[in-house]
Amino acid sequence: MRRRTANVRRVTTGGVTVGRVVCVRPHPGGENIWLADVDTGTDGLLQIVWGGAQIVKAGDLVPVAQPGTRLPATKDKPTPYKIRRRRYRGVISEGMLCSLAELGWDSSVTDRVALLDGSLGLRVGESLEGRYVDGRDIVRPAAGMAGTESRIVP
Repeated sequence: MRRRTANVRRVTTGGVTVGRVVCVRPHPGGENIWLADVDTGTDGLLQIVWGGAQIVKAGDLVPVAQPGTRLPATKDKPTPYKIRRRRYRGVISEGMLCSLAELGWDSSVTDRVALLDGSLGLRVGESLEGRYVDGRDIVRPAAGMAGTESRIVP
């Protein structure tokens, strides 16, 4: 199989790994805020809080930035920043489910968790550092969501 090379970029987000969502539930403190238990291939599951449309479901592969991970600057955050363990409305979040913008892959997409394409052999715990991305290589659209023909997921 030939790899397409047009518009190919390397991931520059050291520390971002592939996670598998085990469980999703509503946050007890707000609307459109969710909790996910995520397997990152280490001991135990991480509990991660995120907001927006509930497109993430059990079994999905997602890019996970664990505490200590440094993400690149974005439109909303003009300097690179470090992910920390934080409390959101009384619930601890042990990382971040990343959007394409937060990964530095597509600055036009904010606040949309990227869903990774498991058919490409991605493994839980695998680093996304150095993976080639051309929009369809490792990101898939969310099923049933309008306007998801491209690599973004609302």
